[in-house]
Amino acid sequence: MIYRSVLTLFIAIMLSGTILAFGQTGNIHLSWTGKNKPDVSHTMAVTWNAIGSKSMICYGEDSLDLKLSKSPIAIEVFNGSSKSYNYKARLTGLTPGRTYYYKCGTEDAKWTPIYSFKTAPVAGSEQEYIIGVWGDTQNNAGNLAFEQTERIVKQMAHYPLNLSIHMGDIVENGSVEKSWYEFLKIAQPITAIAPFMPALGNHDVNNKTKEKEFQKPFPIFYDSFNLPGDHLNYSYDYGNIHFVAVNSGFAQGAAKEGKTLMQKESADYKWLDRDLASARKNRNITWIILYAHYPIYSFGVSHIPEWQSNISPLLDQYHVDLCLTGHRHVYERHKAMRNGIADRQEDQMVYDHPNGTVYITNGSSGGSLQGLGGDNMPSMVYTAKEKVYTYAIMTVQGNKIIYDVYNSKNAKIDSFSLVK
Repeated sequence: MIYRSVLTLFIAIMLSGTILAFGQTGNIHLSWTGKNKPDVSHTMAVTWNAIGSKSMICYGEDSLDLKLSKSPIAIEVFNGSSKSYNYKARLTGLTPGRTYYYKCGTEDAKWTPIYSFKTAPVAGSEQEYIIGVWGDTQNNAGNLAFEQTERIVKQMAHYPLNLSIHMGDIVENGSVEKSWYEFLKIAQPITAIAPFMPALGNHDVNNKTKEKEFQKPFPIFYDSFNLPGDHLNYSYDYGNIHFVAVNSGFAQGAAKEGKTLMQKESADYKWLDRDLASARKNRNITWIILYAHYPIYSFGVSHIPEWQSNISPLLDQYHVDLCLTGHRHVYERHKAMRNGIADRQEDQMVYDHPNGTVYITNGSSGGSLQGLGGDNMPSMVYTAKEKVYTYAIMTVQGNKIIYDVYNSKNAKIDSFSLVK
């Protein structure tokens, strides 16, 4: 067959600080990357971890004819105590809407199984897209070994995901290298076949208010992931959807110091303003979906007024369709909101051309479950009546979104549609 794709391979090999739990090549996750908004139709980033040096990647459209990259490999860095490296490859020149197969390996370790991914369609395409939605997978009480998260991953793996988005608090403590590797191992059944595009939560970033790196992730995050822009605030288009991932930092602690992110005239606020304005003018875009960690509408102490007042005006101004968040380890669904006013909704299962942004808190994919409540909130449409681990499958069909929420036993607990 004609090998049409061009592979630009750059290997960034960084000290991991811990030996791979399973002793071989693994922890694979796909993503998109680039200094600006990535080209999701023609590229794919592959990130993996290996004990051995000289790790390689083979890929192609025929699983029986995978080609080894001939691109030069960057200088390798070896540490005798960990014997562990992170590798990052960016595949370019891919054909939109095609299935590609790949495997990773080293000269002195076994190759991974052959995985596959499908490139995004051309911009503006209105096909059916299936997106996994999860958050708060942190390894704390009840999930110390990501056992609850593993159940969620096994259920999500049954769906033909085009990508998955994560609303932050990936781990309990972002400075602990071992936690990141354990999460990536658990998540691999879905992250190796569909791009994994996370936002960051307060547990993922530096919470020390007096330090320069306050509200930014630790070095191990940058070493282990390959995301667009500055890794903190980024966007990408998939078909007719514009996705925006936003860093909400440690909003609770930041509010006390006057350092809440997205303050007007700040660099991140200006970036989001420009990004949303561009997306709203783009005729290829039907939907704008923003996701972050801290909720903008939520019951209890998870609601940070400063965070809401900073960011909600931009969501109102540019008519963001859907805002997905975590932090509170429950499932909440709110009415469409604009300027703090709830839109009238005749059918609780259908948002029909709503005048406002629909807000969802979907923060219980592993982290210890929290208290219930919120039924009496004027904005609340539905919240779970019992503590339950959840994930969501979002299906986009042209001008309609179907949002199904499941518990860890794969029983559906909520479902709604959004039409425009």
